[in-house]
Amino acid sequence: MDFKNVKEAKETIIEYIELYSKASSDKDYKIVNKYAKKILLTKDFIEKNYGLETLKDLLDSDNDKILVWIAKFLLPIYEDRSVTVLEKIVTSNIPDSSFSAEMILKEWRKNQ
Repeated sequence: MDFKNVKEAKETIIEYIELYSKASSDKDYKIVNKYAKKILLTKDFIEKNYGLETLKDLLDSDNDKILVWIAKFLLPIYEDRSVTVLEKIVTSNIPDSSFSAEMILKEWRKNQ
């Protein structure tokens, strides 16, 4: 996995999150697992080469699926902002996303 710049890497992680979300709604778990791995590999690449801080602007996304993934990745760096984003998703009662956000927050708080 290699990207020319951080913009390309961020576009790719967004694309993978969208593909993951579609496969999840289609209940195609083989594809879900494939894209989960790609999301994590892309996140690792960004972290190693550009720093996770470069993902912060994605916390302004209108896409709840993107917000859940990115807030999870940024909890250790931008805890207050990430918690706020996740709590907003929890209270929005968005199918799947609210549950995911709730579980991420529960785990985060348990390990603090």
